[in-house]
Amino acid sequence: MMQHKKQNHTVNKYYMHGKHAVFAAINNPKRRIEKIYCLEKIFHEYQQIFTKNKARPEMVSNDFINKKIGLNQPHQGIIAYVNSVFLDNVNNMNFTETNDKIVILDQITDPQNIGAIIRSAAAFGVNKIILPADNTPEENASIAKAASGCLELVQIAKVVNLKSAIETLKKKGFWIAGLDTQGENTPEKLKKFEKIAVIIGSEGKGMRRLTLEACDLLVKIPISGNVESLNAASAASIVFYALGSVTN
Repeated sequence: MMQHKKQNHTVNKYYMHGKHAVFAAINNPKRRIEKIYCLEKIFHEYQQIFTKNKARPEMVSNDFINKKIGLNQPHQGIIAYVNSVFLDNVNNMNFTETNDKIVILDQITDPQNIGAIIRSAAAFGVNKIILPADNTPEENASIAKAASGCLELVQIAKVVNLKSAIETLKKKGFWIAGLDTQGENTPEKLKKFEKIAVIIGSEGKGMRRLTLEACDLLVKIPISGNVESLNAASAASIVFYALGSVTN
């Protein structure tokens, strides 16, 4: 098994499942993996990846995997018992002096939505996500599965005090934009800022009052009057695209 440097993250372990999630974790030097279990056919098919990363999976039966993670989980023949890579402090993130984009998720509790947002963030070059400790799930298999391997590409901090984290970002030169139906700006406005953090609230409740008050500007996504609102993950993808952060 690979040896990793100790990371400053929340203490949390879980069974990750599915090829995309597990192999991305194996390729991530910052991910501490306790154990890998796979079917014999998966071991032989991906032996080169295991060997390259000095990973030593244990070959097991399908029944063994089902007992570990439960029936009807799409494990694709491989699971890994992993430590969370969530950080516990904004200051532990790697910031750049210019062109730094962050997304803050306020009151988004659904693991599928969080995983989908992580995947979209990675796709559009947004590599930092901040989550509040309250009412947000710990890193788990559902998030990893929905992120489809992109969990390993994004820095994620789960902070106790979101307001304090926002204040820290402001001291680092970030502008704070909030996604809100009452916003006077379109997502295109976000392109003018080199260092910006965008707050996305839940589909129903939106941002909390203190979070809303911390914003320097509010952004609204223009949509048809026949539709009340967008799913948080869909809205996030539009905002990430508008940020124009993709680099080849």
